[in-house]
Amino acid sequence: MRKLFCLILFPLVWLSCSSSSNYEKVIIDYLETNKKGVKTDLQIEFLSIDVSDITIADSISILQKQFETEKAKKIESIQGSISRLQNKIQEQKGKKNQVVAKALISRWEKDLEKYQSELSIAQDWLADYLNRYNSRNTSEILAKKADCKFSFFNPQLQTRQELSALFILSADGSRCNNMVKQ
Repeated sequence: MRKLFCLILFPLVWLSCSSSSNYEKVIIDYLETNKKGVKTDLQIEFLSIDVSDITIADSISILQKQFETEKAKKIESIQGSISRLQNKIQEQKGKKNQVVAKALISRWEKDLEKYQSELSIAQDWLADYLNRYNSRNTSEILAKKADCKFSFFNPQLQTRQELSALFILSADGSRCNNMVKQ
């Protein structure tokens, strides 16, 4: 019975440990190799690692938020320009020197029409990059993110340091693409 229990438990423990250790190996390789391909042993020890998927749905959500922010800024800027021009026109209508005022008003009214057409275009604007994933399944995995806390030996300072960082890995977890310090 004891042998059977060990035979069942050993593969489960091995499988559960191997996936995070694969991510750890990829991250260690990324951290210890510089741009020229030279490796430095930093004696990295992981204190915690949390790996999760980045799906197409996540990407769409990020792109949608970015687009909404961009669109709101654009509309706000155009509305500010329209408001300034309208104030200038009203100001010039009250001036005594009507020759100069009429010239300025006619110029600003043309600019006002231009800004109003830009405003209608901005309000109807749909970014092309939002259609990037139209034909794909929203649960498809684009990448993996590994939220890590690790310690390493800094060879320049001759001391051990701790760092928290977010690593962006390929969808299969075989390559580290980027590190974002937290």
